[in-house]
Amino acid sequence: MIREWNETTIKRFLKEGRGQGTGKDYKPWLQINDISSRSRTTRTFGHTTQRVHHLLSDLQLYYFYLLEFDENVTDIREQFPLLDFHEMDILIDSNLSMKLFDSKTKVPHIFTASFLVTREGNGEEPHFQARIVKISSELEKKSTIERLELQRRYFKKKGIDFGIVTENEINKVLSKNIGWALAAYDIQDYPDLTLNFSYLKNDILHLLMETNISFQKVFEKIENLYQLSEGLGLVLFKHLIARKDVQMDLTRKIYLTKKPSDYAVQVREVINDDRNTAAGC
Repeated sequence: MIREWNETTIKRFLKEGRGQGTGKDYKPWLQINDISSRSRTTRTFGHTTQRVHHLLSDLQLYYFYLLEFDENVTDIREQFPLLDFHEMDILIDSNLSMKLFDSKTKVPHIFTASFLVTREGNGEEPHFQARIVKISSELEKKSTIERLELQRRYFKKKGIDFGIVTENEINKVLSKNIGWALAAYDIQDYPDLTLNFSYLKNDILHLLMETNISFQKVFEKIENLYQLSEGLGLVLFKHLIARKDVQMDLTRKIYLTKKPSDYAVQVREVINDDRNTAAGC
């Protein structure tokens, strides 16, 4: 719950530009410092939007990772406010009108969608998806169902696809693996990797496809060949997954003692040159 909800709070949020903008300029309506919650909150950088995202639960974080890894997603706006909700005629059942105002302060509620996602693909015009992320047990509460019904009506009137996401729709192993890889999306802090990146990339891709050794052995070979610090082979591998140069079964827990073939590893095209590659060492 937000710590203090009154007219002053609403005016301050609007003045700060909360809930406005797109891409890197968007500011979420709710930020982690605004919330008093038992759930774990997270701030994490998004490469799709090039800004920090405010996620209010682990479940939101897991869903965010799935969105961040989806090539058809072009914008992710979390904690998106329905600022014009009270201007729209969406009430059919007058009993629901009781849910529109704070019971103590009588200040209008500003409903938020966990995510407003912009998607494009197959040459189509971009379209929006509103998603509410909830633990399934919350859906057993009458008050929650009533709030969700109001939001469903709102987005239906807007012509925006609306859906509810629970833990049952999220593969946590997949999400965690994506988050693990995305941590190495940017390797600018590793000059030993960026200096010879094209050669490093080509050699590790050869190793992953042409040898029958474990991930650990692949990383050791590439580190020895380029005299890299221990652990940089793994950083490079994660980076190539994040950048889609390496594709593999991410729905299973990754054990580095296993072989790439155990995870159906596939790589983008590699270049054969006249150097002695790591695969040939």
